[in-house]
Amino acid sequence: MIGFFGKYDRLFSKEIAALAVLMVANFICALTVSIIFDNQDPETRSMIQLATIAFISMLSCVVLIQLNSSRVAAVEAMDTLVAKDKLTGLANREAFQKNLANRVENEKSQAFILLLLDIDRFKELNAFLGYSSADQLLQQFATRLAQLAKTDADAARIGGDEFALIVPYDGSSDSLKTKVRDIFEALYKPYLCHKQSVDMTVSMGTTLFPEDGKDPEGLNQNAYFALQRAKKEGHNRVCCYDEVADSKMMDYHYLSQDMDRALQEGEFVLYFQPQFSFATGKQTGFEALVRWAHKDRGVISPNIFIPIAEQNGLIIPISEFVLRKACQVASKWETPLKVAVNLSPIQMRQCAISDLVTETLLETGLDPKRLELEVTESLFIDINDEISADLLLLQRRGISIALDDFGTGYSSLAYLTSFPFDKIKIDRSFVQNLANDDSSMAIISAVIGMGKSLNMQITAEGIEDKRAYEILRLAGVDQAQGFLLGEPRDIEAEPEQTAQTPLLPRFEVA
Repeated sequence: MIGFFGKYDRLFSKEIAALAVLMVANFICALTVSIIFDNQDPETRSMIQLATIAFISMLSCVVLIQLNSSRVAAVEAMDTLVAKDKLTGLANREAFQKNLANRVENEKSQAFILLLLDIDRFKELNAFLGYSSADQLLQQFATRLAQLAKTDADAARIGGDEFALIVPYDGSSDSLKTKVRDIFEALYKPYLCHKQSVDMTVSMGTTLFPEDGKDPEGLNQNAYFALQRAKKEGHNRVCCYDEVADSKMMDYHYLSQDMDRALQEGEFVLYFQPQFSFATGKQTGFEALVRWAHKDRGVISPNIFIPIAEQNGLIIPISEFVLRKACQVASKWETPLKVAVNLSPIQMRQCAISDLVTETLLETGLDPKRLELEVTESLFIDINDEISADLLLLQRRGISIALDDFGTGYSSLAYLTSFPFDKIKIDRSFVQNLANDDSSMAIISAVIGMGKSLNMQITAEGIEDKRAYEILRLAGVDQAQGFLLGEPRDIEAEPEQTAQTPLLPRFEVA
């Protein structure tokens, strides 16, 4: 009770005071009547008391009605204030979702388009213009959005630079195209900030009621995935919900949300694929390859979950797990084979990799000469002195540094002179095209020649047929890796396989 009055006393102090005065007046009035008419006969005194009570009751009712009206008006004003976004004056997320639910539940509701909008690269504008100027742009954007809405609750700000809009349409594709085009054009026009023109682009995801969904949750989800597809495809575009295309976005979202749980519960496991020397025929080591053994979906390939982990930030803990686990497993092998571990460019840029590797080797007791770190070409596009110094420090401690997947993405032989790699790994795409593409052999020959001149070993991965194996052996490749020679497997489940050094199988090419 004290908390209640403490919360509302500023709004209703006058009414509460009036009610208190009325209660005191009623008591005094009743007492006075009893004293004055005490000498009257009982019948007269009873009638006077009844009249007094009736008068006091009527007066109390009038006051209470007035108090209630004031309270209702204040509550309504407060609800209206709470339902508004403070900066833009649009409906906030809660009010918008309530309006959406009301529309969906109304059987007579007209077909409508639900749009989720995101201002492209608004964080850059915020950093460049400053918060106050960026707020002005948001207010201008909100004003245009409000003009497109049919009611006050049909346009909302649901996040920092995220907005939502409900637009009725007649259910035809022509009406849909017209409505979306008009919205896009209205929001695309230049904005003013300190008398200067500022261009802003918008990504939009749309879904239709009732075609795409008949409940608020489904409509929101459909519009969200359409918006994510618009942003992923380059921003400044509109994407309508598509069941086939957005099922991939839904799967992406599900895996991203589930990844942290999987990391905590130990669902990520390491498989090891053998590597062989062409010259001696002996196995030289294993490459550690991470897999996601999902509790419901089985084993998930890194080609699927690694890009997701790079987006949601979990690539760093996953990469650290792979490094520690690989070193821990390799330290227990009776045969001192090498273990190769992939490093993420994101991990390299955000972490002191030399400290992490040194700490891991001390913890596991693995000889640094038995560790090989594989980095990709993308790391060397904007490599800084700190990263280069880290790699050189590790190299001086006896750890090998290999350039992985060479020939893809940002292919250039110049990368071979930018850092003293110990090894070059030729990407599987060139190896698998050897039989059908002469240019692949030309590239491999160039890499082999340059690598040898720089005293670097050459490894070919993705060897899956005997012909490619023989061509690479004759070309002078140093090491071989691929399904033809051994598939990735869980060594911890088969520890006896590393007790001896297997020999490279010899093949006869027909």
